[in-house]
Amino acid sequence: MKKLFLILIAIALMTWASPAMGQSSYYGQSCQFYNIEKTVKAKLCEDEDTVLQRNYIKVMWPVLLNGKECPTLQKALCFWLTGKEDIKPVDKIIEHVLFTDNEGVPYGDKDYFSIIGEFDEEPFGLFSTSISTIDLKTIGKRFAVFHLFYNTYYAGAAHGVFGHNYLTYDTELDKVVKLEDIVINPEIIRPYILPSIDTHYGYTPENLFLPDSELPPIPEVFYIENGQLHLFYQVYEIAGFAYGYIDVPIEYPSEERIPDFLTPYGKILMEELCELEIY
Repeated sequence: MKKLFLILIAIALMTWASPAMGQSSYYGQSCQFYNIEKTVKAKLCEDEDTVLQRNYIKVMWPVLLNGKECPTLQKALCFWLTGKEDIKPVDKIIEHVLFTDNEGVPYGDKDYFSIIGEFDEEPFGLFSTSISTIDLKTIGKRFAVFHLFYNTYYAGAAHGVFGHNYLTYDTELDKVVKLEDIVINPEIIRPYILPSIDTHYGYTPENLFLPDSELPPIPEVFYIENGQLHLFYQVYEIAGFAYGYIDVPIEYPSEERIPDFLTPYGKILMEELCELEIY
């Protein structure tokens, strides 16, 4: 079975250009990315429990950013896509995503599977899907921001489960930036989250999942855009599915509106990303 799995993967991968063959694009002379887009459809059983799975991936995989290799960023992207940090090269990462089911089980570990060309996509709900995308959001002389998205649907479910992530990367230090690197103390900005949610969404505490203090938690996901820190809440993190994700902009510190919450490093990051072009 293992040998058959490897043969089927080899056949499937022959239908798309490998990054090693030079599939790339450039943003300036010192940045290089592999543009990868691929779909694999599979039948995972032959009896009454047959499951059809469609995996789709579209990524801008960073090779060079501002003339430098970016191993720490690549490791973080690998972990986001696969749950592992040590899969190399990028071909193997893409292979893992394309040939793994929604339960995280590689097709080669199953008793039966087959790669198929097409299957009827109507009516909705008869096949499982997995969608993973990575896009470049902004890039400057030092910092780059990537937008990551996934959507997982299980056949027969009422709806899929999706999520967004943002990675901010320091090309000078080969560092994935954390919120604690740029914010002095999250407690400084916590009181400004609910007013921002009310302004941009019209949601009140009655609409949200909040602790007894009625102060929302600080999310792990964030990004900076147009001089604002954005705190990003996934679906179900602080509200029901119908409310979707909640993207909360926090205004730049000022004496009149909000106290200074940025570290010196955070100010450098904010200043560079303030007016960069968004791709």
